[in-house]
Amino acid sequence: MEKTKIGEAFGRAAPCYDTLAVFQRQVCEKMLCLLPEWLPAGFVPESLLDGGCGTGFGAECLRCLWPDASLTGCDLSDAMVGRMRQKGFDAVPGDLENLPFSSNCFDFVWSSLALQWCDPGTVFPELHRVLRKGGVLYFSTLAPGTLPEIGFAFSGIDESKRVLEFHPADELEKCLHQAGFGGIRLLAERRVMYYPDVRSALESIRGIGAGQAARKRRALMGRQAWKKVQERYESLRDENGLPVTYELIFGYALAGR
Repeated sequence: MEKTKIGEAFGRAAPCYDTLAVFQRQVCEKMLCLLPEWLPAGFVPESLLDGGCGTGFGAECLRCLWPDASLTGCDLSDAMVGRMRQKGFDAVPGDLENLPFSSNCFDFVWSSLALQWCDPGTVFPELHRVLRKGGVLYFSTLAPGTLPEIGFAFSGIDESKRVLEFHPADELEKCLHQAGFGGIRLLAERRVMYYPDVRSALESIRGIGAGQAARKRRALMGRQAWKKVQERYESLRDENGLPVTYELIFGYALAGR
């Protein structure tokens, strides 16, 4: 996807993002649980970057951890930056692959569910650039195998590409090393969310700005095509409801020089 279209999608989601982004909050909470195990002993950063900050849930978590540190958010969407500022945080619009910051200016970079939109061979060197020596990059992203239900339900409906091509853990690790990071730790986890019907399952994806599958409106698909999508998705129902599966990677790395 073009970066402008990504920003526009998240901008449209901004007004209701906090209500719909249950999965995103759960991922942030898991990152917080892992952080004490992974951080160097006595690590207390002075300057923090929330890369791909959204409306600021991650920033709120970081503020609780390190209330005295300076914290800046950066997001591709102007609307998300606006919501972040409404919550009292400093935030600027920007692309994680071309950050609007000088080199060596952060001790800690947090990025939750934003790097899947980026080229790891480009974004990791850029994140390394803005980190000071010994600074921490801490992130979550999505891996191959995410949203298989979408691929199944929409298969053969049209020529539209429904799911992003996510980068596997070994590629992320290789790109982190090449960017100058060390002390790399990657943890894979599968998380399945459940919804009562097809519409709410797709809305959960579209509502967070991240659903290529959900962006194509039902009216543009035709009645028969939409009926086929519903029937296929319904065939996946279990006692919990309709699944939406995410393959997660949690990552940690130290910046070298």
